[in-house]
Amino acid sequence: MIDPYQTLGVSKSASQEEIKKAYRTIVKKCHPDLNPGKKDLEAKFKKVSSAYKLIGSPEARAKFDRGETAEQQQHAQQEQAKSYYQTQQEGGRYSQSFGQDMGEDFFENLFRAGAGGARQGSRGRRDFPGEDHVYKMDVEFRDAALGAEKEITLPSGKKLLVKIPAGISSGSKLRFRGQGGPGIGNGPAGDAYVEITTKPLSGFTRVDKNIETELPISFQEGLLGAEVKVPTLEGSVMMKIQPGVSTGSRLRIKGKGAGPEGARGDQIVVLKVVLPSTVDPKLQETLKEWAGKYDYNPRGEL
Repeated sequence: MIDPYQTLGVSKSASQEEIKKAYRTIVKKCHPDLNPGKKDLEAKFKKVSSAYKLIGSPEARAKFDRGETAEQQQHAQQEQAKSYYQTQQEGGRYSQSFGQDMGEDFFENLFRAGAGGARQGSRGRRDFPGEDHVYKMDVEFRDAALGAEKEITLPSGKKLLVKIPAGISSGSKLRFRGQGGPGIGNGPAGDAYVEITTKPLSGFTRVDKNIETELPISFQEGLLGAEVKVPTLEGSVMMKIQPGVSTGSRLRIKGKGAGPEGARGDQIVVLKVVLPSTVDPKLQETLKEWAGKYDYNPRGEL
């Protein structure tokens, strides 16, 4: 029978916070999602999760310490039955190995074990709901914006398919009823919460349902206008730039933001005029001639 204190590497006098800390430390090292294909670590993960179920909450721990879990009672009954069988093999049907008072309680316990412990909890014990579990999930920028499905493994070893809604915000929590810790007695199981953390994506920024990107353009494209390729979350699209745009000009591509189909935001393209790092002398002469004819003051409103 599993000893949860030994499995988690804590003393019986450890606080609940120490137990939780020890559990999380071990789980981070042997979680199946982080160690795919490693059966030994997966087995350890399940064992540690089972140990945490027994003492992870004050109610479950108190029940275990009193020896009232189904596994403990079944183990004790099996040991009694084993001892009884051994005495019969030795011809001692009325052996005192059970103590001075065998009585009807012993046989009643055997019958209860055979019935799966159906009477457990019938002596006025209270029922408690199971503990809620919170898991953190890192989600790619594109999946958070457009939606996706991801599978996670719960501490019990059960697989849970998480449907990520399109347009979900970083920090949002998804609730899964009855997927948390088991209840005590007839108490319902707790819930599982998956907290979403969106990974950043270079060149893209979320603003509510809109997605902003910065697009460098040349001096000529800004002055004369052009048709340029713009990256989006679903591939590149062509966008027309009108003549005379400046750095900071904002253009809109409809329906290329975040959210479900039919209710998606837009992609906002912020232009940035970039001059050449090396200016050809002939270009400088041309600009000087141009400046004399078409001077303008961009700071006139300051």
